[in-house]
Amino acid sequence: MLGNIDKKTKLDICITLIATIISVNFIISSFIWQDYASQILSILVIVLPTIYIVGNLIIRGIMDKEMKDLREEYEEGLIEVGDGIDEMQQEINFLKEENMRLRKKQSN
Repeated sequence: MLGNIDKKTKLDICITLIATIISVNFIISSFIWQDYASQILSILVIVLPTIYIVGNLIIRGIMDKEMKDLREEYEEGLIEVGDGIDEMQQEINFLKEENMRLRKKQSN
């Protein structure tokens, strides 16, 4: 099943798992060291959004790379189509000339 999921979704799942594990550890730590609970939870409030922000930046980088690759493929495809159109136009011109030669021979 994981083979069918794209890289961005897998990364999202990993980031969520990491954030969840860290949150649970910080919450458990705040119960163990109750004297420092407010400091521990304050650190959690700072760390948790940072994890998601970094993950989103990584995912955005992946998406930008994919978009760049798609644009390159699109441009390559356009060049190939343009070359094909040029070849077809040359073939059409050649066939028109051949057709005109055959008509001249038939009329003579």
